[in-house]
Amino acid sequence: MQDFFRNTDMYSWILLVSIFSGLGLAAFLGKYTWGRKFKRDAVAEDELKIVLGATLSLFGLLIGFILSFAIGGYNTRVAAEENEAIAVGNAFQRTTLLQESHQGQAKQILQDYLTLRIQFFDAEDDAHRAQTRMESIRMQTRMWTLISKIAKNDPNPVIATALNACNELYTAQQKTMASWRHQIPSAAWAILIFFGLCSNFLIGYNIRGSSGRNTLIFVIPAVTALALFMIAEIDVPGKGLIHVTPDNLKAVQVTVASGGLMP
Repeated sequence: MQDFFRNTDMYSWILLVSIFSGLGLAAFLGKYTWGRKFKRDAVAEDELKIVLGATLSLFGLLIGFILSFAIGGYNTRVAAEENEAIAVGNAFQRTTLLQESHQGQAKQILQDYLTLRIQFFDAEDDAHRAQTRMESIRMQTRMWTLISKIAKNDPNPVIATALNACNELYTAQQKTMASWRHQIPSAAWAILIFFGLCSNFLIGYNIRGSSGRNTLIFVIPAVTALALFMIAEIDVPGKGLIHVTPDNLKAVQVTVASGGLMP
């Protein structure tokens, strides 16, 4: 429970309340519209139920379709973090091929780089994340400069593998940044919200009972709001309740600290 409140920022709470308020208002307006009607015949009732069933079915399919987009983006970010961990681990192993006079410096640069990449995934705001990314790029450039200088002084196939490992660091980080975006376009969100408003309006329009009994009318808006909130939390990169954690990078850090990747 503590992790829930720690990982759910103000943006998430505002989003959840806004979605629920909009859907709840649509349902209440639907019931108010029903209360204003003077007469409803049986044919109109049957037709309305058909429209409601079709709308709810399309809305459910749309939620599932867009949820698959969000989960796909989340899986891509998870895979990118795994690739970064593999690239950093390979780079640590390649440093063992360097001369002892250069191993210490290369290892220190990689440790600083690994720390920055962990901070990138753990950052709570975009400004800190952007700053950490730029620092990690500078650290990766330092590593490349060191290895390329060694390669120029003593070109051999062994040093070439170290250069490839440095290049993999850059490639892995770029793949992470390519996946660090919203997967659901704004047009899809507009359609999803439109269907949500229409569905809850029709549900409210079909509800019977006195005007003072409005408790049950908010059940479907609450459930729908939670579904849309979950999709939004999965789709947003780097923050919110559902986000990628650098577990693999931290595992590499522990392994390096214990000497598992070094001679």
